[in-house]
Amino acid sequence: MYKETFSQNEKLEISKMIKNITLDDIKSDFINLKDIGKNAKSISERCRIGNNVVDYFTFLERLETKGKYNANFFEFISNIEEFKKKKFIQNMLEYYDKVKNKNKTKNKYIVWKETYNICISAINIFRPIFAMEIYDKYKSEKVLDFCAGWGGRVIGAAALNIKKYIGIEINSSLKEPYQEMQKFLTNVSSTEIEMFFQDALKFDYSLLDYDTAFTSPPYYFLEKYSNNTEYESKKDMNEKFYKPLFEITYKYLKNGGYYILNINKEIYESVCVELFGDAHEAFSLKKSKRQNDYTEYVYVWQKLAHAT
Repeated sequence: MYKETFSQNEKLEISKMIKNITLDDIKSDFINLKDIGKNAKSISERCRIGNNVVDYFTFLERLETKGKYNANFFEFISNIEEFKKKKFIQNMLEYYDKVKNKNKTKNKYIVWKETYNICISAINIFRPIFAMEIYDKYKSEKVLDFCAGWGGRVIGAAALNIKKYIGIEINSSLKEPYQEMQKFLTNVSSTEIEMFFQDALKFDYSLLDYDTAFTSPPYYFLEKYSNNTEYESKKDMNEKFYKPLFEITYKYLKNGGYYILNINKEIYESVCVELFGDAHEAFSLKKSKRQNDYTEYVYVWQKLAHAT
């Protein structure tokens, strides 16, 4: 078990050494995102407009999320000498020192973070601009995001002034960042935002009204978030997490509405096909892979009037 002893202020300063994003930066970024509007589909896959807004509010929490080796970024840098004993990490750091960062334009924290991304876990966000493309394509008005994550989908909803976004998130460490995010978005968007910080499996979805369920649930054991339940195996997680959660959120989706999941093929085949049948539409996600051997897809089902 890796340990770290950074204070919260020290962590904040380190996060700023990696990404120093200001309030003015995100105001400008959000304006640019709104300007794209319903043209998100035509924007390059490399476009990062909107990402600064996400990072401004939740980047620190991503640094605290554990990846491979059960280590978060702060534990990684606190135990860097131990991690250097792993040959591929040592090689990557040497590559940065001698080639990629030979002119020393990047500080050590940026180098360590990029090494962590490649060798351990990137802890990626769902890009707001891609969420906008989804919302526009399926004419979403009231969205349920039952694994809200880092905020990319709510920011995308706000940029389009979608009528309502409902987010559910079990990670209680994100409560304050989301509160600050909501304050910001309230001043720049007409979207009504409602957030619930609780276990999505225990939520009463009969109380909600939504025509789109769109989320990106955690992928098995790839990343370990605060407050998440630990499961014994993939099969155990299928039976106790994915199946009951997908089933109940689909049940209360408005007839004619769209059920949209950003998951990998393994979860689709082992869980979703049994529950919903073959997806009506499927396409690969336009973002960096979370791991080199893992491709994510977006699967879409339309709930027909007779479905329950």
